[in-house]
Amino acid sequence: MTIKSCPVQPQAWSKQQLRKLFLDCDGDGDGLLTKEEIKKAFRNLGAVIPGYRAWEGLKRADANKDGCVSHDELDALIDYADKLQYTSVTNY
Repeated sequence: MTIKSCPVQPQAWSKQQLRKLFLDCDGDGDGLLTKEEIKKAFRNLGAVIPGYRAWEGLKRADANKDGCVSHDELDALIDYADKLQYTSVTNY
């Protein structure tokens, strides 16, 4: 009997998937992502140093400098995460 293995392919997160991930990390549902919530999202993406990624993402996305990322600023955070090319493993 021969056992066939399924190839495992890493697949980049789409911007739509990244948006959902970040919005799901808005723990209190206030529509603002704090540094801790962003850190949680980067941890879920598999970042080696999620605290640094959260700091860098907040720095790039927080246009009004209030310390949070609002829905209006979310696209900049998603663009930053997208450029880092995180992948998830999908079985085909």
